[in-house]
Amino acid sequence: MPNYSTSAEIDASPEAVWAVLSDVEHMPDWTPSMTSVAIIDGPNPPDVGTQVRIEQPKLPLAVWLVDEWDPPRHFAWISEAPGVTTQAEHLVERLPDGRSLVTLAITQTGGLAWLVGRLVMSRTRQYVDTELKSLRSRVTAEG
Repeated sequence: MPNYSTSAEIDASPEAVWAVLSDVEHMPDWTPSMTSVAIIDGPNPPDVGTQVRIEQPKLPLAVWLVDEWDPPRHFAWISEAPGVTTQAEHLVERLPDGRSLVTLAITQTGGLAWLVGRLVMSRTRQYVDTELKSLRSRVTAEG
């Protein structure tokens, strides 16, 4: 089961981080790991059950279903392809000094997860790292 998780402290409140992170249609404005993000079914901001179409450089177009939404702390979405289900999690925790600890994680399951992981996990890790770094830059620039 291919997994990847990364965390970083951000010099901003969880509410400030959440305001940027949860505005999913504007992700391409602040991270080069996303080409296009569009809500195709459901409310904006998203909620459980919202479907989101995501285009990323050098990856196939994917539709993601929001399966967890707990503002301003956590959201997760899943994307299914033949033989593999990918879940991406976004967690924002308040540190004792009021700053935020953000964790981004990817988990792949299913009969072909090992193969898909082998083919795209290096790029996936790069994109998750880029998203976290870009999020930190965007939030601190706005703060």
